Amino acid sequence: MSSEVLVSITNSVATVTLNRPKRGNALTPSMNQQFIKILSDLAKDPKVRILVLTGAGKYFCSGMDLGGAGDRVELEHSIKTALEVFDACYRFPKPVIARINGPALGGGVGLVFTTDIRIATDDAYFALPEAKRGLIPAIISQYLVPELGVQKTREYAMTGRNVQAAESTFLSSVVPSSSLDAKVNEYVQMLKKAAPGAIKSIKDLVHKVAKDAAHEARALEDVKAAFNAMMQSDEAKYGMHEFLNKREPNWDALLRTSKL
Repeated sequence: MSSEVLVSITNSVATVTLNRPKRGNALTPSMNQQFIKILSDLAKDPKVRILVLTGAGKYFCSGMDLGGAGDRVELEHSIKTALEVFDACYRFPKPVIARINGPALGGGVGLVFTTDIRIATDDAYFALPEAKRGLIPAIISQYLVPELGVQKTREYAMTGRNVQAAESTFLSSVVPSSSLDAKVNEYVQMLKKAAPGAIKSIKDLVHKVAKDAAHEARALEDVKAAFNAMMQSDEAKYGMHEFLNKREPNWDALLRTSKL
């Protein structure tokens, strides 16, 4: 039996593919556990700078597969692994690009919202159909509401309607399917020009500021701490040195010679 989560690494880019095409890449507890292990390994792999997340077949991800959750114990296990996989993706220390090759439903929408850059085909759509099944998008709400907003989250969750890629406000780019890989590579090349440590610090800072947005003083302290740490980093010194000498910084070379 083939793995339900595939991973390949090329030129410092790890591509993770959800691989249950016959089930719309719906997430199962065993699949989530594979996914979490892969994310943990890639986070620690110094050869990996960028993660691209995609789905096999026609769907990006159709959400949680509740078909196997027969009793309460199994259901709680499904919820636990789902919470862990969303958190692992959201807190992944390197840039995460969602290569959205098709529809994202329910938890699949949640996965999209855990990523940093989102590139979708123009025939992709997004839906929260849980209410039609007597359910609510509870697990993923913590990722949707802060970014999508209260009104839109209510609308999408209550109606369950298909939100076409073209009308989505949460995507980085929408392209024809024939241009999807080229657009993903375009963003990969942009990200490779940025210092890896700076990117991690940006992700950490955004998470902290978003979390502390209601506490202005705490958010200000987060900003100050991040700025001070940045200015003392080897990356900042090297980047400024190369800038002043009118050279493009070679971050891969710096990684090989430093303890970053």
